[in-house]
Amino acid sequence: MTRGGIVYKAAMALSGGFLVVFLLVHCLGNLQLLLPEPIARPAFNAYAHALGGSVVIKVASVLTYGSIAAHVLVAGVLDWRHRGRRPSYAKTPPGRGLARSMSALGAVTLLFLIVHLQTFWYRFHFGDIALDAAGRKDLYGVVLVAFGEPWLVAVHTLSMVALGLHLQRGLPAAARSLGIYGERPSALVARAAPMLAWSVAGCFAAMPLYIFLWGAR
Repeated sequence: MTRGGIVYKAAMALSGGFLVVFLLVHCLGNLQLLLPEPIARPAFNAYAHALGGSVVIKVASVLTYGSIAAHVLVAGVLDWRHRGRRPSYAKTPPGRGLARSMSALGAVTLLFLIVHLQTFWYRFHFGDIALDAAGRKDLYGVVLVAFGEPWLVAVHTLSMVALGLHLQRGLPAAARSLGIYGERPSALVARAAPMLAWSVAGCFAAMPLYIFLWGAR
């Protein structure tokens, strides 16, 4: 592999790793949605309000959007480099099928992210939404309405399957790109990757399903 290829793969690994940390933090904060409504509404709205006014969170948001952009752009560059090096008549080399599936899963996740941001982030920052009893924007109410729509719940759940597969395959690849080799580290990553991937995906999938099936309680 060329030095440029190593740099690109390291950039993919580092940006992806930062996004995994973001997903974990975001998932833990959103678990409040699984609480009974009298507790969940004020707690979740206070959480959303605090995030919107925190300088640290604003800096983290910039880093998150930058990591998303870097991850997508570098993935496109790597895909272009692979296409440019392989004649159209050549057989698909080992691992290329995995790379294609990773690109497809990443594309599904990116499309979901656009829908998710439009449904929640954009409305919270720029939409005209009601206030709760404490005078904060009632994002919890927005979530209830959104996850009352079957199509949005289906899109969210299926996208989390794509995210889980993307993480399960991407985490070991990221570890290799960052030079984590050897029998013990490789075995640890192989065991931890599916657990982490499906814990994150399952956490995010549980929220819309819970709200759709049982609503606010």
